[in-house]
Amino acid sequence: MNDEITSLGTPHDEYDDSTPIIYQQPVRQFSRKVLVDSEDVDYVPDTSIRILYNNRLRNYAPHKHDALEICIPIENEYKYIIGTKSYTITPGDIFFIPPNTLHEIECENEGCRFIYLFNVSFLSHLFEYRFLSEFLKEPHVINEASNPGIYAKIYSAFMAINDQYFMYENMVLEMSIYSKLLEIFSLIATISPQFNPIRIEDAKRKDRYAKFRALINHINSHFMDEISLEWAADYVGFSKFHFARLFKDYTDVTFYDYLLHRRMQAAKLMLSDTDKTVTEIAFQSGFNNLTSFTRSFKNVTGLTPSQYRMKKAGLKIAHDEILAETEDGEEDQES
Repeated sequence: MNDEITSLGTPHDEYDDSTPIIYQQPVRQFSRKVLVDSEDVDYVPDTSIRILYNNRLRNYAPHKHDALEICIPIENEYKYIIGTKSYTITPGDIFFIPPNTLHEIECENEGCRFIYLFNVSFLSHLFEYRFLSEFLKEPHVINEASNPGIYAKIYSAFMAINDQYFMYENMVLEMSIYSKLLEIFSLIATISPQFNPIRIEDAKRKDRYAKFRALINHINSHFMDEISLEWAADYVGFSKFHFARLFKDYTDVTFYDYLLHRRMQAAKLMLSDTDKTVTEIAFQSGFNNLTSFTRSFKNVTGLTPSQYRMKKAGLKIAHDEILAETEDGEEDQES
């Protein structure tokens, strides 16, 4: 290994007078290390980030580090050698080198490129990491040809990261940069075959579910109002015949059975816990007359509303008497 290579702190580390002032590091003082087979990345102090503008015409010896490395050439080609494979990346390509991957670089042409080094160990704690893990196992090139659906957004996000990183001389907007990086990762996650976005039919089912959920919520809150099958069908945007079938598919009961169930729940509660008359309860439960209320109530419970109220009152009296006897017995034991 020659002195030119071994003296480098990182394979892209130094900047000199040839580096445009707008792309010099936000914090100027960095330690220099000798590059061997592995390398501790010299991040910006107190951060987990290093971004470099590289315009050197030189090669870099095999090395690896625990940082994710990303290279985007701006002018001319750049060549990475990883194992037995060679990757020639061209301007606009976005090349991802996974952490702890041994790689070397051959630079045969003048040009410039951005090199990104990120500590991404936190990703393993995120739910979507399962979709990223396969992507991060080996090098990947993202460009317009390979990923036309997401390339432009990812490239734009990296350019925004550049703007944020090189903006200040004595600070790094780490949270802003990592928020952009997370946007990039979320886009990359969609590449994975494990990532199954909702298909058109599934999207329709999801939309239908939302409509029926809204209708159920409305019925639960407004069961005392006049709610017909025709009105409910119009509420979710279906014909009444289509609606009747779909409602049962989503709830396992017919529309009228669900509405009756909700009204019976309210009637039972009022009969048990209020002094309202049966007629008042009938109308406040959504029935138009006492006769239909009494008939429906008896069909559901086997009792008339008055019988149900008396039964509940008797149970309450019996419960109160038992409770009173228990309390008296406890008092006798204490005395």
